[in-house]
Amino acid sequence: MPHMTLEYSTNVGLNIDGTKLFTELHAQLAQAGDFRIQDFKSRVFPIEAFYVGLTNDNASFVRLNIETFIGKSLQQKKALSCVALEVLSEHFHEALAHENCDIAVQITELEKETYARIRSADLVEKA
Repeated sequence: MPHMTLEYSTNVGLNIDGTKLFTELHAQLAQAGDFRIQDFKSRVFPIEAFYVGLTNDNASFVRLNIETFIGKSLQQKKALSCVALEVLSEHFHEALAHENCDIAVQITELEKETYARIRSADLVEKA
């Protein structure tokens, strides 16, 4: 934890360097949110079919959802959003400068009691 999902409209006009982007996001968010870098799980979804308002006239978007367990204060969540938004703004600066682009960050809280997972290491320990 945390899990991060980045969605973006393909008309942002950039070749997204996911490695560079997530390396920076992981490092910055680990520091801001008291996370271990090795615990981040991130994925990228370019969106080819999308609709913004009534038309798509040069409108583009970037949206990052950060999923983390409940327990962070409002100030901590706000800090995470601000740090992520700053990193995304730097990586998508051309789209912001030359297009009708919207960048958003959302923090989604997960309940530990309802979150289930198994790891490879768990299977090794049972053997």
